[in-house]
Amino acid sequence: MTPALDPDGREPVALPPAWPARPWIYGNVIMSANGIVTWTRAGADDDPVRAVAGGDFRRPGRRADVRLMRRLRAAADAVSFGAQTLRDQPDLIGGVEDAGGDLGAELVRRRAAQGRPRIPLQVIYSESGRLDLRVPLFTTPGLTPIVVTTAAGARRLGGATVVIAGDERVGPSDLARAHERLFADFGVRHLACEGGAVILEALHRAGILDEIFVTVTDVHVDPAAHAGVKRIAPLDGGGARLIAEGRAADDPGYRFQRWRFNEAPSG
Repeated sequence: MTPALDPDGREPVALPPAWPARPWIYGNVIMSANGIVTWTRAGADDDPVRAVAGGDFRRPGRRADVRLMRRLRAAADAVSFGAQTLRDQPDLIGGVEDAGGDLGAELVRRRAAQGRPRIPLQVIYSESGRLDLRVPLFTTPGLTPIVVTTAAGARRLGGATVVIAGDERVGPSDLARAHERLFADFGVRHLACEGGAVILEALHRAGILDEIFVTVTDVHVDPAAHAGVKRIAPLDGGGARLIAEGRAADDPGYRFQRWRFNEAPSG
């Protein structure tokens, strides 16, 4: 019997220990009933997350999804995003305070008791280095943004904190070495990657996406209605193992699953 995953809980999610030389990396994604996570936006009002969530961010299942996401962030030393995710959501910061109710304050207190900063390190993947350094992620006092990029991208980024992965392109081995740098130089033992789909697939190809938390809604998305439709890596039958699942207490149309690609290290 598959263990229960409680999206309405309050504790940070228990995670395996880090690997000897790199973080334990876990993804988090919301997905339609037919497996679609995103597409190329047709405009500012074309929000894939809102559509996949059923068009209503007040829905109980979506609120449970946000609370689970904040608990996953609270368990992390770093939260990471791809460059396109940051372009689509320029005000994005991977914090925990906006969890809803008093959960955010509780997670902040718990991180402080552990000697951890209020907001985890922020990691952005950008092969080109073409990022807007005026967005809040780079200008908010107290944040530590780190850009995983190429040597060419680092030149474009000027004085930003960077981890260089490759000269012009970032291949799977480059990506793996970059996370070893995050481990060794920045103390990242647990990293929560919130996508998008491109970076999650890149981490999976590199063999370093250890597990993924998937929120499955009851919304069916017509793939023919959108350009650039993307799905996550195959799960059932694709080398992943379902280790926990559950439903939102007030919204059974939302299912929450935890899939593991790599067996946990001992320690």
